[in-house]
Amino acid sequence: PLVQLSPAYEPGETVDELAEMGVLHEVTARIFRKADGAPFRLYRHQVEAIRRAREGRSYVLTSGTGSGKSFAYFIPIVDLVARNPGIRGPVAIVVYPMNALVNSQLHALEELRKRYEDRYGEGSFPVRFARYTGQTDEDERRRLREDPPHLLLTNYVMGEYLLTRPEDQGLVSPPPSEVPFFLVFDELHTYRGRQGADVALLARRLRARLGERLVVHVGTSATLMAREGATPREKREAVARFASTFFGADIAAEDVVEESLVPATKRGPPTPEELRAALQAPIPEDLEGFRSHPLARFVEGEMGLKEEEGGYARARPTPLSEAAARLAEKVDLPGF
Repeated sequence: PLVQLSPAYEPGETVDELAEMGVLHEVTARIFRKADGAPFRLYRHQVEAIRRAREGRSYVLTSGTGSGKSFAYFIPIVDLVARNPGIRGPVAIVVYPMNALVNSQLHALEELRKRYEDRYGEGSFPVRFARYTGQTDEDERRRLREDPPHLLLTNYVMGEYLLTRPEDQGLVSPPPSEVPFFLVFDELHTYRGRQGADVALLARRLRARLGERLVVHVGTSATLMAREGATPREKREAVARFASTFFGADIAAEDVVEESLVPATKRGPPTPEELRAALQAPIPEDLEGFRSHPLARFVEGEMGLKEEEGGYARARPTPLSEAAARLAEKVDLPGF
């Protein structure tokens, strides 16, 4: 069996703090809140992505599962609408590789809308969004064609239909505007080989349909990788080359946003003496005690994080037998 830890991400500002700084509109901050009304505290990589979007820069976000990649494009899209009340849709198309992802993100947006309208009144949510897949019935499609939403969630197969069906032209041909248009492709790592070439051409054709409008290209992935042993800079350059080829637009290595990891444990690597004592004592039941526990610190250091150019990167998955052998070597306890 292989063991790998899900690391902790470096926190950034809350949406309220970003609104106070002028990075987000106050309406955007009121939307992205928890069920109890508290503002979301974003991760550093989410904030970096949002700042690029505010500047009209295309970017790729590579971070792990559960790191909030969808907020890194939903927040700037919502913010765009909040800053331009009355703007006609669409202003963003988000393309997913699977309907399950479309449905999951649709549910997340519906939850945000419900919380907002519970606080400010029904019909007050400023952003219109919709799913357009094979699960969308004809009545709903007709409504969408008559009044396109700001944000359209779809998949790459339906993207082809949107470009070729005459009745769907309005959903992919927004009116001229100085406001940027977001063209988002989630899970970039799934587009390889022949399918990858097909979807890359779809991205180009969608952009061509937008005419002279400024397009913010956004790609997200948990697993875009470079060659083994590549430096952090080389990794970003490899991802930038892939994204530039995919979108047919220049994306700089500086606009590859990576996850920023921090240790979840405290006090750093344990000494052999600390490990020996810890292995003969009970495991703490409180969180703070567990975060400082020598065995937890050992596990995170061996199977969670590795230091890399002044920061941290994910450690490679480790066979459980190897990790146990390294622990036994450190503690040197008879019979262990």
